[in-house]
Amino acid sequence: MRNFQAPDSPAPSSFSTGVVLRRTRSFYYVDLGSATPRLCRIRGNLFQDNASEARVAVGDVVVVEPDAAEDAGWIRELQPRHSRLARRSREGLPEQTLVANAEQLLIVAALKRPEFRHGVVDRLIVAGLDGGLTPVLVLNKADLGETQETATIRKLYSDLGYTVLLTSATVPSGLNELRACLRQRTSVLAGHSGVGKSSLVKALYPDWEIRVGAVNQKRGKGRHTTTMAQMFRLPKGGYLVDTPGIRELEPLGVARKTLDQHFVEFAPLRTQCRFASCSHRHEPDCAVQQGVAEGAISAVRYRSYVAFWESLES
Repeated sequence: MRNFQAPDSPAPSSFSTGVVLRRTRSFYYVDLGSATPRLCRIRGNLFQDNASEARVAVGDVVVVEPDAAEDAGWIRELQPRHSRLARRSREGLPEQTLVANAEQLLIVAALKRPEFRHGVVDRLIVAGLDGGLTPVLVLNKADLGETQETATIRKLYSDLGYTVLLTSATVPSGLNELRACLRQRTSVLAGHSGVGKSSLVKALYPDWEIRVGAVNQKRGKGRHTTTMAQMFRLPKGGYLVDTPGIRELEPLGVARKTLDQHFVEFAPLRTQCRFASCSHRHEPDCAVQQGVAEGAISAVRYRSYVAFWESLES
């Protein structure tokens, strides 16, 4: 786990360095190492305008000037980030950093109810890799039973080199392995609504106040039970960030010309295409398309790539 208590530049002796756990409007809950987070606001010229203020995110390391009289504090400085899970904004709003300084992205997907969605999982894998996070796939709701299809999913991502965990909050099962994965690391939980993220957190740490939502039995879709990203300090070291259910995520730094770099199975083949700028969609003598035809590349992963490529503007 990264040491959040050591700033990259020294702060005045009266100041403290901590990590942002949660934001609500213009207030920030900052972990300064005590039992209770300190409620802080921003002071200084650095964050005067709203666009700049939006840069402060859960996981950011900040320098705080304590206000003993109010048992609060003022954020005076934002430390450089080591990683960043971010997405492009819509409707002219500033870019949105969801989480800063995390080490791994735990992508939670259900084996059933709702059905496994390769497009969502693969998009999150790309977002994690692009932001400097290590993707980990958590296949939840194992109590609903594993089929040949779900066994194929496990093998697909394991063969690509990703850690795959099988869990259930109901039985429960796989929770010890998940705790070991989280220990002493800063981790982000992400996934489509209804996959059981909040239920997993509640099973892992029953004392935390995590609201659990039901899955619509008719449509197989769940309600979002987390409304904003929030970070929790883990009992045996590390932090866990729970994020809102993500339906669409367009990673900030990904473009059409670089997307293939985030599909690891393309690496041995993409340099063998006839054209250096090959999009791997319709060009002749494309080694990636040939790899799909020969079974060296998964067809469902390739379809995720094409759909993602087409969703990008450039």
